Amino acid sequence: MVIPIVSGPYRTFRALTQDESFIEFEGSTITIPMKARRSPNEPWMEEIIKLRAFMRLEIYPAYVNNLGTREFQFTIRDWDLYGKSPMLNQLFYGDPRGKLVVDKKTGFADHIPAAVTFTVNHGYSLTVDEGAGEGARELFGKNSDIEIRDLCSHHLRTWAPAPERNSAITPYGNPNTRIYWQIIPASRAKAAKLNYLFENPEAERLGLQVGMGIMIFHKKAPNIPGDTAEFDIANPEDRARYLLAITTLGEARSLRTDDGSVPILQAKLPSRGFEAARGQIKGNSVISSLYRPRSGLDIRIPIAARFRSGGDFNESAEKLASTSRGEILKGTIDIKSPARSLGTADQAPDPGRPFDSADFPARITYAANYDIYINRERFVEDQAGIAIAVGAEDVPPRDVKVAFEKPQAGLVAGRFIEFSSGDCTGMFEIPMEDYRDGLNFARYWRTVPLEPEAVRFKSEGGQFEDYDPLREY
Repeated sequence: MVIPIVSGPYRTFRALTQDESFIEFEGSTITIPMKARRSPNEPWMEEIIKLRAFMRLEIYPAYVNNLGTREFQFTIRDWDLYGKSPMLNQLFYGDPRGKLVVDKKTGFADHIPAAVTFTVNHGYSLTVDEGAGEGARELFGKNSDIEIRDLCSHHLRTWAPAPERNSAITPYGNPNTRIYWQIIPASRAKAAKLNYLFENPEAERLGLQVGMGIMIFHKKAPNIPGDTAEFDIANPEDRARYLLAITTLGEARSLRTDDGSVPILQAKLPSRGFEAARGQIKGNSVISSLYRPRSGLDIRIPIAARFRSGGDFNESAEKLASTSRGEILKGTIDIKSPARSLGTADQAPDPGRPFDSADFPARITYAANYDIYINRERFVEDQAGIAIAVGAEDVPPRDVKVAFEKPQAGLVAGRFIEFSSGDCTGMFEIPMEDYRDGLNFARYWRTVPLEPEAVRFKSEGGQFEDYDPLREY
């Protein structure tokens, strides 16, 4: 039932069918009281830090709950914050402006601050299937260094083939909790005729090379009704339905983490198929199996630190694959079920009115597990947190103060730091480009050293590198 708009807007939650979701990018300001001191004998320094926040969330279809009110669930897929602190600069560098760094080559000088960043902890875990050669898991690095960028539920959902000819297509499945991977030796990869994946500008930019072993990622679970055969990279139908990302084993790049530098393999899907199948809207839009996001997955897998060269990893991986079942090394990336956030209408509709006529005002509860860093030093790991907005008249909840529970206390580089509960204001929808810029800058700060002696240019014996907006961190 549709009610004509007589006066004012008819405000509702997102209108989505069961096979759709909505990707939204949000910006806001997070305010958190903070205390710090060098030792228990010193008085506390106090400050209220403001952090710029950038969020990518996926909203699911609304429904009527058992209390008779409408609600919707959503997942905070990514959430990165950064903020600079005069108090932390004083704490670590003895100067509220930060550490003075001079580029002796150019004569340019500036202060480099200590920066606080937050990021979602996704809890990914890489496993190796039974039947793999001995020592296969030791090819890879730590689970905490796995990244899957731009993930949404549609990367984990599949259509099952129709059970018989002329019957209706079975429903779009629920999201799986795994991504499957395979390492395929060069000889088998060559036979699969994958040149179209490598002969394009994006593949060249990623450093993908024809004639090498490959690592592929797919979403073909073993229990899909009507399609229980194993994923076959040589089958074009499997590639169209299930392939998520691919990389060759000859190129590794360096990733700076809080424990140092580790080599990673980066996998994408350089050619996703026909251009006609792509969604044309970049962000803040409805997506489904037929309206795919323009950006595919960006999967970054850490390999063991002893493999500083991708070629060394290639040789070891191919040797293990040759002794594995089917001469393919297989495994999964298990995806911890992300915390579900919730938006719930404060009231049920009046009798005789449609259910979507009373969606606002609403209470919105945000939930996520997160890590906190000060520069590249991790301060908090996998902390569950919630935030609540009451009386929201819109999504995101504009002009509503959102209460955050983020009390933390601990040591960073031998200094005592405490965070109190804070709040969020000024939430608004932002373009995807602004979100990516903010996310990239927050990621950059998690590569910057905190130790004063390391905050120097590499040419002068330090570990500092200036931010490059053209680089993907």
